Amino acid sequence: MLPITPASVLGHRYFPHIGDICAFLAVAAARYQALSPLLMLVWFRLRNTVARIDRLAAKWQQGRLRSPRKRVRGERKPPPAIHPADALRARRAPQGRGWLIRLHQPMVQLAPRIELMLADPDIIALCAAAPQAGRLLRPLCRMFAIPEPAYIARPPRPRPPRKPRPRKPAPPPFAEHSPNQWPFVPLRLRLRVPGLRRRKPPD
Repeated sequence: MLPITPASVLGHRYFPHIGDICAFLAVAAARYQALSPLLMLVWFRLRNTVARIDRLAAKWQQGRLRSPRKRVRGERKPPPAIHPADALRARRAPQGRGWLIRLHQPMVQLAPRIELMLADPDIIALCAAAPQAGRLLRPLCRMFAIPEPAYIARPPRPRPPRKPRPRKPAPPPFAEHSPNQWPFVPLRLRLRVPGLRRRKPPD
């Protein structure tokens, strides 16, 4: 792939760091053939992320940055039905906190490069002006097990109100549903002594 020419100050500042991470990924992919397809996808993801941040930073410096559009979330469509024969072919991308480090432990030594980029005041100002930059940085935080800074962290989703559970009606008194049985006679005794009835009070 041809080298990317950065167009902003942030691009010139952080392309070398991302280049070092991509070179490390290329060496690991050549050494571990089982991990090479996934590591190469991460390689492309990192280059694409820093290129998009560079374009956002260039527009921001030139005053050509548009205000982000508000997304209107619609109803989620149910997933399409998958035939059982094709279920094993569908592979999901790795997820979870620090999945890249769990996949290849030596990648932990490159996490400070991403932390350095996240702590840059210019990156913080860029994310304030262009919130879409935060959507590019959040996957990097999950990838390298880095806590998300407050300026790109998503607000907590409001929980739906809990529906009140209907209370069970109180059982009727013993005299109402068993008028012919002694109130104080245990159940076991009532089962052993059939025909146990309450004595009628004397007139």
